[in-house]
Amino acid sequence: MNQVELTAEEGEALKDVLTHRLSELEIEILHTDHSAFRDLLKRRRELLAHIAERLERSHEVVPSL
Repeated sequence: MNQVELTAEEGEALKDVLTHRLSELEIEILHTDHSAFRDLLKRRRELLAHIAERLERSHEVVPSL
């Protein structure tokens, strides 16, 4: 498995890019007439959403006890 270490600033920038691209994909999916291409876009959306979730979890602050 590949791992990339990001600073907090880099993580925030990446989350912003992913969020923006996910929004764009929603629009593309709605306007795409070809089912095969729509399926490809949906798979891409799922992949990027999964990455965004993992990124969010990896930067969560664990409260101290």
